Amino acid sequence: MYTGEAMATKTITIDIEAYKRLKRAKKEEESFSQAIKRLVPQQREDFEEWLRKLRKNPFSEDMIAAVEERITQRRQPRNRKG
Repeated sequence: MYTGEAMATKTITIDIEAYKRLKRAKKEEESFSQAIKRLVPQQREDFEEWLRKLRKNPFSEDMIAAVEERITQRRQPRNRKG
């Protein structure tokens, strides 16, 4: 089935258990790619919706301070031994 999209491919590595589960879940007429697309729904990021939710429930001052502290910690050079 051609969907109008370019047919680029990407090789992935999965363990045997994951392969067996996918093979069992795959319909006989489906490719593995089609099965994955059916089983794993596409998630769309809706930035505008996220902003609306944030406006309704803004971060607390404590949370903002905690995030800023964590960012500061991550920017500091790490102590290296030897």
